[in-house]
Amino acid sequence: MTDQTRDQLVAELADLHRLLGEEFFAARLRPLLETDLTVQQLRALALVQVDRESTPQRLAEALGVSAGTVSGILDRLTAAGMTVRTQDPVDGRVRRVTSTEKGSEAIRRLVAHDEDLPPDLLALLDVEDLRALVRGTGALLEAARRLTS
Repeated sequence: MTDQTRDQLVAELADLHRLLGEEFFAARLRPLLETDLTVQQLRALALVQVDRESTPQRLAEALGVSAGTVSGILDRLTAAGMTVRTQDPVDGRVRRVTSTEKGSEAIRRLVAHDEDLPPDLLALLDVEDLRALVRGTGALLEAARRLTS
């Protein structure tokens, strides 16, 4: 396979991926419309998710707000069961913030693709296309794992 063929295939895949995303755009917005979280709460929860653990000070800096504002945001997220604040084992004055499974799931619902492809969509594909899709998706998953490890 030449580099030109590879580049053409990558460009075609990117276009197809974008078009497929547009087909499901409205469905992906639904969780955002159904959430009770404010934008600042979502941002804080996403930051905690990305870092796996944070501190109120880091969140205040990243969000560009005061420590008092972050405290209120975290109070609401903790009351909703989405974050947990624990004492730092080294410095008892510092609080560590982590996401709970409920918090992780809230972010996942908002930003991740649907967990399951619609069965009626897959039913429209013939067996050979399904095999190719399974093979290609498996290869893409493996490449993503190599990229993130």
